[in-house]
Amino acid sequence: MTADHLTPAQRAAARAFLHGQGWGYGGSVDVEAKEPWEVPGRYGWVGGAGTAWHLVPATGTVTVLLTQVELTSPDPTPLMREFWTYAA
Repeated sequence: MTADHLTPAQRAAARAFLHGQGWGYGGSVDVEAKEPWEVPGRYGWVGGAGTAWHLVPATGTVTVLLTQVELTSPDPTPLMREFWTYAA
């Protein structure tokens, strides 16, 4: 479930939503470390209603963020980025 199942061409076509991440069965999978919180193998989901959860199997780290701020674009909000930075 947590392994990337997309080809490079599929990841490129979905760049606006995946931001270079891959896709497992039901969630995104980090395939490269572009940001401090993006660790290859990190698996999770960011929902349009402002919620996010991720787990890093290698370290056992789990993050859950629940907000009431609807996303207005596929880009993470500044709050999400700050939360993930502190969690990393």
